[in-house]
This record gives sequence, structure tokens and C-alpha cells, in this order.
Amino acid sequence: MALDSNGIAYGVTRLVRPRGTHKATIVWLHDIGENGDDSARFVRELNLPSVQIREHIKWICPTAPTRPVSRLGGAVTTAWCDVTQVSENMEHDLASINTTCVLVANLLAGEPAHVMKGVGGLGLGAAQALYFASCYVVGGMRDMGLNAVVGINGWLPAWTNFLYHIDSLTVSGTLAASLPILLTNENSMVPFQFGWLSEQSLSRAGIPVTFRPNDGRDPTAIGNWLKTYLQL
Repeated sequence: MALDSNGIAYGVTRLVRPRGTHKATIVWLHDIGENGDDSARFVRELNLPSVQIREHIKWICPTAPTRPVSRLGGAVTTAWCDVTQVSENMEHDLASINTTCVLVANLLAGEPAHVMKGVGGLGLGAAQALYFASCYVVGGMRDMGLNAVVGINGWLPAWTNFLYHIDSLTVSGTLAASLPILLTNENSMVPFQFGWLSEQSLSRAGIPVTFRPNDGRDPTAIGNWLKTYLQL
């Protein structure tokens, strides 16, 4: 049983298997208050625009631990970490975020070496996915061979720490250039300024970022982006 940094158990992991040849695996992370079943339903929507997406991608959809969430006034629900009001000056529960990164890495580690690998998510799950990408290009988990990251209505946690790594020249230019990221933003969920700041931070590291501030969770746009960047 996987545990978070406080010894709290992660929930059930759901799988959405490819119908044809397995060419890619994506770990998909849900938003606050959701679970792996919600993720499985969402990624099936992404199959609609493209036969290649439906046939060739395996989706791994874990469920976050149940914990009090400060943004919700301490209400207890599923969340990858505690989170306050989303802003560029927000506090980050890095202990839990880093533990979830280990979970994601372990889920991908068991996948065949020849398949493309990606991480994505919605809301808080998107923030977790973008943080995972920042750790990857700094040199953590570099043997994984990460190929794509999707952040739907997300932000980059600890973005100032990431800028420090960029300025200290500890970001791998090779890894950064080979990791395309799709980041979408809806102002009602993440302030546009913070979404834009997250995109600028990732781009400054040399990561090719597609920033779509008005697409939100459009399944056609996401599906077509995945088809292109996972070479399906």
C-alpha cells in the first residue's frame, strides 16, 4: 500500500487500457475532491477526437489520500497535498507534493521501455504534474524517459524554486527541450497572471510549452495535442 508523507494511504488506482497496440502510458491525476474513477471517465472523453488516442494509450488513474484542505476551510476530501488559495504567493505542501512525485515515478517505472510516457492532470492534479515535470528536467527521475506533460487549469508549485535552478544552471537543457507541455488556463480556477507566470517559468527553462489560456478542458484540443506529441 502506497502512503503519503504523513503516512496516509492513497486510494484505488484505475486503469483504462488501450484497445490496440500499447504505444504510450499516461498517469492522470484528478482534481481536489475527485478520484481515479473520475479520471478514468475524463480520459475516455479524450478518446473521442482520435482513433489513435483510443487505440494506443494506457491510462493509469490513481486516487489521492483523504486529508483536510485549507482552501476548503479544513474540509476533508481527496487531495494530492494541502492547498491554500491559488496565487503566485501561495504556500506549498512540498512534503506531500514530493511524495506524490515518487508515486507517479513508481507507476511509470513498471511500464515497458519502448512506450512513450506522460503525466497529466486537472486542477491540483495538473499542478502536481507540472511540478513533476520541473523535477524531471532538474535531473530527478531522468532515467524515466518522460515524453509529455499535460496541465489542465493548473499552475507550477514552487515556481520560484524552479527559477533558482534555472539561474543556477542545474536544469538539463537536453531534458527540457525534449519535454513538451500543454498548459491550459481558466481564469475562474487559476488567476490568468499565475497561469501565465507558470508558463513563462517553464519556457525559460527551455521547455516547449503550448499555453492555451481559454481552452480549459476541451477534449478535442487535448486529444489532438497528445496525438501529435506522443507521435501516435
